[in-house]
Amino acid sequence: MSTIKQWVSVAAVSLVVCGVCQSRAADVDLVVNALPASILIDIDGSKFAATGEDGRASMSQVFAMPNIAAGVGLEQNAVYLDLTGGAGIVVNDSFRSFLLQLTASGTLMMSESLSIGPRAGLVYFADPEWLENDDVDFDEDLGFLLGLQIEMGNDIKYLVTVDYLAASFDASDNEGTAEDSEFDLTGLAIQFGVRGLF
Repeated sequence: MSTIKQWVSVAAVSLVVCGVCQSRAADVDLVVNALPASILIDIDGSKFAATGEDGRASMSQVFAMPNIAAGVGLEQNAVYLDLTGGAGIVVNDSFRSFLLQLTASGTLMMSESLSIGPRAGLVYFADPEWLENDDVDFDEDLGFLLGLQIEMGNDIKYLVTVDYLAASFDASDNEGTAEDSEFDLTGLAIQFGVRGLF
């Protein structure tokens, strides 16, 4: 899994560097997506739980997922294509994990100020943690997302994304407190923020 982490990290950094270098080209933009108002709703239905000194604790099904990404974009006729890499965090009262993501999108320009289209990407969850007072460890995981992107505005745009996100974390503990051997995070991510083209 460390190889995957290194690959995703290098890809994300390369995209940012490439975007900065290419942003002066006539047809290539530097793209920056900032999504601070992001929530992830776990729709799997089964909550991970463990019993410790303070009693039984179960995972909430709602997570905050703020993130930021940068990369390159290119307009082809009425379609705008972009590839971005970035980082963020997914967290609730019981669980936390830093994330790295690599995302591609293609939006159809419906008007000068409105674009809609699909997006897909890989999401690497690094160092996931159970925040309760229990001896539970989660393995890192590489998940994926598939969704819809809506942009409103001109150079600085409002950005809304709705994604299906799936990941699965193997769980282990030395005390036998965990009720499950894995945490399946299958959810709907609803994100709102801004998108800049430079």
